[in-house]
Amino acid sequence: MKAEMKVRIAENLATQAVQALKWEANFAPKPGLVTKVSNGSHTDMDIALFMRSADSLYETFRQIAETAQNMSISLNLREKIGSLGREGEEAMLQATQGVNTHKGAIWALGVLIAVISSQETADLPTILQMAGKLASFPDRYVQTHPQTTYGIQAKRKYKVIGAREEAASGFPHVAAGLKLVLGQAEVTPQQWLRVLCLLYASVDDTNVIHRSSLAVLRDFQNEARQALVAPVVEESPAFQQLNQMAVKYQISPGGCADLFAATYFLHNLNIKEN
Repeated sequence: MKAEMKVRIAENLATQAVQALKWEANFAPKPGLVTKVSNGSHTDMDIALFMRSADSLYETFRQIAETAQNMSISLNLREKIGSLGREGEEAMLQATQGVNTHKGAIWALGVLIAVISSQETADLPTILQMAGKLASFPDRYVQTHPQTTYGIQAKRKYKVIGAREEAASGFPHVAAGLKLVLGQAEVTPQQWLRVLCLLYASVDDTNVIHRSSLAVLRDFQNEARQALVAPVVEESPAFQQLNQMAVKYQISPGGCADLFAATYFLHNLNIKEN
């Protein structure tokens, strides 16, 4: 592949990743999360902050795509994208003045972009399978980058899986979301809302656990399951209950938001040269 074409493909993937983050941020309604019309359960975040955060990650995603182009799915690639991801976190925090807007999304989209670029494929089953392989490699430099996040604390206390385990398993929740929209050139907002409810219903979101409890998460998931099958999701009592729970407990399913963006990114993936 010619060098100029490789550069364009890397730029294209980075652009699509940033677009996915912006789409997710703007999407409404999303109980507990920042949207174009609400700050959700946040007092330190708004839509403008998420736009700046997304733009700040373009270079990180481009570098991940470019780095992976000549590499196999390996420990070496895992450690290289890990390093680039941590640099991306610093760029994000600088853009947001220290607010963690997209840490989980950097990880999820970074792994997916690396696989797509390395394998030169848009085949979704292959991407998810190889993403699981790549994410399963242990990054030794993570051990020298100590950081006890709320997610790590929740995983240890409640034995739930987090973002790393989701990726290492081949993004099963993303795969489930994709099944709801695959084969459709135009996906309606209502269909995307069902994808979001599916994520709310099935992801053990450590952000929700941290802000409330495991019991509240389980109640939230139960309401989401009912909203998922309602004739009109946002008009259902269950969806209204999701909104009320988000307000009552100030919960914000940020892990679901990251996977929502990843689902949109893969559904709209285009690796053909423009």
